[in-house]
Amino acid sequence: MKKIIILYFLGALLLSGCMRDEFDTTRVEEGIAARVSLRMLLPDMDGAVSAGNTRTSANTRAVDADVENRLDSLRVLVFNSNGEIVTNRKYTAQSDGSLSSLQIDTWSGNNLTFCFVANSRGNMEDQLAAVTSYDDLREFMVSASGLNFGLSDTEALVMTAIVENVNVQPGPSTISEPIWLQFLAAKLTLTVTDETPAGHTVSILGWDVEDVPARSYLFPDSKDANPAPEAGTDKDEYWLTTTTDYPFEDKQDKSASQTLYLFENRRGGRVSKALPDNPDERYPNMALNDTDHRGKAWFKPQRATAVVIHAMHRTDLETKRIKAYIYLGNDNHGDYNIIRGNHYKFNITVYGIDDIKIDTNVDSEAGDFYVDYSDNLRMDAHPDFRAMRMHAAGGTGTVEILDSQGRTYDDPSFSATWLKISPLNLMYHQVKQSSSPAKDWQQDSEPESKIVRPKYIPHKSVREKLTQEGISGWNTVPAGKEDDDVLSLDDATYRMCYKITDLPFGNTSTVTNQTLYVYADEFEKRDGYRSAIVRFSFYKDGGDPNQPEVRSFTISQDGYLSFYTDDDNQYAGLYVLNKDGTPSDVKRRMVLERYPEYRMTMNPGIDPSVQNINSMQWGFAEYKVYINNENDKFRNGKYVTVESVYTDLTRVDNEPGNFGVAPNSYRRMFGNGLDGTLGAIPPYTGKTTGAPYYLPDPTGRIYHPIYKTSAARYCHEKNRDLNGNGILEPSEIHWYMPSQNELLLMAISLPQSEYQFAGYNGMMSSTELGTRTMSYVSVSMRDSYPFVFSNSQLKESQTFAVRCCRALY
Repeated sequence: MKKIIILYFLGALLLSGCMRDEFDTTRVEEGIAARVSLRMLLPDMDGAVSAGNTRTSANTRAVDADVENRLDSLRVLVFNSNGEIVTNRKYTAQSDGSLSSLQIDTWSGNNLTFCFVANSRGNMEDQLAAVTSYDDLREFMVSASGLNFGLSDTEALVMTAIVENVNVQPGPSTISEPIWLQFLAAKLTLTVTDETPAGHTVSILGWDVEDVPARSYLFPDSKDANPAPEAGTDKDEYWLTTTTDYPFEDKQDKSASQTLYLFENRRGGRVSKALPDNPDERYPNMALNDTDHRGKAWFKPQRATAVVIHAMHRTDLETKRIKAYIYLGNDNHGDYNIIRGNHYKFNITVYGIDDIKIDTNVDSEAGDFYVDYSDNLRMDAHPDFRAMRMHAAGGTGTVEILDSQGRTYDDPSFSATWLKISPLNLMYHQVKQSSSPAKDWQQDSEPESKIVRPKYIPHKSVREKLTQEGISGWNTVPAGKEDDDVLSLDDATYRMCYKITDLPFGNTSTVTNQTLYVYADEFEKRDGYRSAIVRFSFYKDGGDPNQPEVRSFTISQDGYLSFYTDDDNQYAGLYVLNKDGTPSDVKRRMVLERYPEYRMTMNPGIDPSVQNINSMQWGFAEYKVYINNENDKFRNGKYVTVESVYTDLTRVDNEPGNFGVAPNSYRRMFGNGLDGTLGAIPPYTGKTTGAPYYLPDPTGRIYHPIYKTSAARYCHEKNRDLNGNGILEPSEIHWYMPSQNELLLMAISLPQSEYQFAGYNGMMSSTELGTRTMSYVSVSMRDSYPFVFSNSQLKESQTFAVRCCRALY
């Protein structure tokens, strides 16, 4: 099965109920002002549909109880008997008091339809405000907008309801029956319990999902939003299959539990299929209509949703890697339906490697270690990275780079010099230290945020190239460690290598993990492709040192996306403007990244809710940034991007220069709403010890160069500090956030399928229009033709995506 990554998931965890009530059968005069009083009732997910169809109480929540049962806003849409919009208004708890009782100002009429959407999010709000007909609303499609399944969420869940065939009299009237709101999402609670006998150890590592719907109708429909796979119209982009092991929400000594929200997926029951050819794969009396939970995987329909639990099972004799598949539905043997508004609860008890109860289908294989990694191993054209974790116990590990032909670094023909590995995470900036030796490996400036870049020693091949260009800046290479092709873990702390040895995994039965980072150089090739291999080896204590257990993973990288017929064409690109607005003689050609990172969870083992980019926050809502650049801000995206990050840059030949070294060099950062606020992130005040990296808690109110930052700095961080001195210098700046005119050029030139992504048709630009507004460029359809336009939006808005580009020349 092809694995896909979709970086949208919680934007509309919604559900609607549909009620048909005849409130008044008397014909009324239409089109006269009316005021309708009604009451709203909230749904309840406290009941859980267990594997045996018994409703029980949930013991964990994906969101807090007060969030799940909260009503922050309510949009009311009223349609006349012809399905035309009559009233479309949003009510908020702040401006209208409690939303449990409402008075709706509308117009009298027969057979009206009242539709309710509670707690709408993101770009849903603009789309709902533009609805003109009931048919449009019933076809309203919602896509997931963040890969966090409701984990650590702070926004109230979306709910909906419909009341049809309502006769509204002129003047005041009342709908006496309460309006029951319902969630669009289904809720799932998993509890895994270890009941293995003495001498056995089960280490529960994490969970994944397979074939979760990535979109849904806003209101209930007789069909799923995704077409039946058998119909031939199925697309991978309609489904979410992850490869990252997400940590369990509540992990105890002998148990782990997790609560998620999922879009509905009505796949029906078992489908007819010949029994397995291998008799060992059959259980007694295996048949299509049996009620044995072991048959649920074999007889499943296409695209049945499963949660996959990863674990390590150790005994005195062997270790096995376990993948337990929990196929969801109303029972543990033959139902695969996930219905909106329902709460499904599964208890999984592990008695032994071949004895795992409750709707699980177990794949296991002998092996003493397990590797998980970021959502995929396909890198983008900009300098990129992936985190990979090795889990094991009682031994040591080695990680190394091989080229696509399997050659190691010491082979003269080795071609994977573009890839390195390191224990240092360059993308989690560190807490600033005040004394040596820690401060010696950090950026020299002391920004207000207290978060700085780490320093490191580039690989010898990079050092040699930079030296030839007259560039230096890295720390002194330790004596005797000049050759860093291969280093032990202790020696590789601040290094980039082809091979790292001596990863410790203790001498006990407890499974621990070691995380390494695979770094790819920039790939400056149009539509290019290259690949290499990351090989993990485990040397078990007491085992044969010449026969390690080995696992290999292919990692690849794609070249940039261009929208020019010829990248060397003299007419390609846009002229940069001088500071005074006059045209310069510099024509910049820009190209694009391919895979926006908010479709990925980049760090396994870290709460995915803090790795979720819905759309970026432009930032700086209170004041203007570009006071002196009123002209070139429409074209010179590279310069204005850097100006959005730093306060101390100078202008050198219309390019940014001399920035990032003063204590107050960096502008304030913004949290993109992930910390519950759109305001500036205050200086870090948390933990400041814990060698060697001094990483802040990612769930706190901190800056992060990918996930908690302004849109411009997000693109700025696509660049890499090549010489390892902790600063992005002018010569290292190539990637940036496109300006308004650059986005217009892209929108006109790119196919819609490339310009529109992430569920958004509008791209945020680096161009600031005013104290509270920025410019975005959108593509939509008008009279069956693509229509490109630019507009303005509040800087603190989170309804648009951002795509980063590179200055080609």
